[in-house]
Amino acid sequence: MPVETEDDATRTPRSDSFRASDLGALLAGVVSGSIGAYAYYSDVLRPLAHSFTIWIVLVVAVTAGAPRRRATIRAVGALIAAVLAFYWGKALVYDIKYAGMPYQIDVSTTALWCALAIAGGLLAGFLLNAIGRTDIRGTVATAAAVGLLAADVVRQSGRSGVGVLLLATVVAIGYVGFRGIRSARQAIQVAAYAIPLGGLGFIVVSAPDILEEILIRLEH
Repeated sequence: MPVETEDDATRTPRSDSFRASDLGALLAGVVSGSIGAYAYYSDVLRPLAHSFTIWIVLVVAVTAGAPRRRATIRAVGALIAAVLAFYWGKALVYDIKYAGMPYQIDVSTTALWCALAIAGGLLAGFLLNAIGRTDIRGTVATAAAVGLLAADVVRQSGRSGVGVLLLATVVAIGYVGFRGIRSARQAIQVAAYAIPLGGLGFIVVSAPDILEEILIRLEH
């Protein structure tokens, strides 16, 4: 599939109306959130429910190569859909596994993660849409996604089942590389940039948990 490489300013103006590809982004969000909800109750896949691997792959899938505004719309919509599908999906799976047991969706936590989805979608749309380009912006965007994935593994390293997360991360990095790397030289550059960007990525992937913990403490 050809990747658009021109700057946003040189692109042919396009309508901002809703498109089929935007619906695809929303559906991708629902699917990824549903996978996370299932993983939450799976002994083998549970580490994926506590990591950002699925969501990072999601935003790369819906933003790479798209115009910046369109990428932002897709990323925000996909992440909000993923959050809602995750929490509603958790409730559904719980009802199936533990029929008759009460379960209540935490509205404040869901709202917090929707707000974080908006913030993350705006950032992803601004940066990751350049994935696939061969210039410095495309290289840095690809490295940022790789750095986030690596940072998330480090964040989750103390949990059990990290081997499953590591395997999923290797696959995810392979996908990001497939979407973003166009030459051996660019691959070396991505690897070099991913190291310092991974440090920044660790702060990014750790921030939501810190905010959620603060919210829980304030409620109690």
